[in-house]
Amino acid sequence: VHARLERGARYHQALIASGCGEHEQHTLLELQGEQASARSAAVLFAAGSKLEHHLKVRHSAARTRSAVDSLAVVSQAARVVVDVHGRIDPGSADAEVHQRLSALPSNEAASGKSRVVLRPHLEILHDQVEARHGATWGKLPEDALFYASQRGLAPHAARAMIIEGMANATLARSFDPHERDLCGIGALLAAA
Repeated sequence: VHARLERGARYHQALIASGCGEHEQHTLLELQGEQASARSAAVLFAAGSKLEHHLKVRHSAARTRSAVDSLAVVSQAARVVVDVHGRIDPGSADAEVHQRLSALPSNEAASGKSRVVLRPHLEILHDQVEARHGATWGKLPEDALFYASQRGLAPHAARAMIIEGMANATLARSFDPHERDLCGIGALLAAA
């Protein structure tokens, strides 16, 4: 995917990947006009598969905004790469860049059978900007699993419910409820 956004243009992208042996997604978003904005949300379910999501966002004008949010759930010796590169060119005053990459392992993934690479990257060539990025890799919160089990849920059902909630939150940060309904994102996520 290659998109060039002019003044005031908006671009929103949702990626839900599951059930495949291998998937590679490359996206280049060029924010060339003032007040252009782009949002990308990805939920990757990698069970014994290889998934790669590469995203570049280039801010070339003032008051541009971008947000990238990605959640990978890995199991069964999966291989996942999430590589996000944000660049703010000189002259791009008041640009905003946000990158949030997360991954959750299954028990076997935690023991080293799966491989996850999360690469948030910022290249900032202007002083007057707002930029955040981060990557987290970790297990589901033990307290959330405990509370779910206290309400009679089996461990597998509790884990699935918590992951579905996290996936919905990832997509909700990029799409308002009307957009999610219009695109059928809830149904796609449930099927994945």
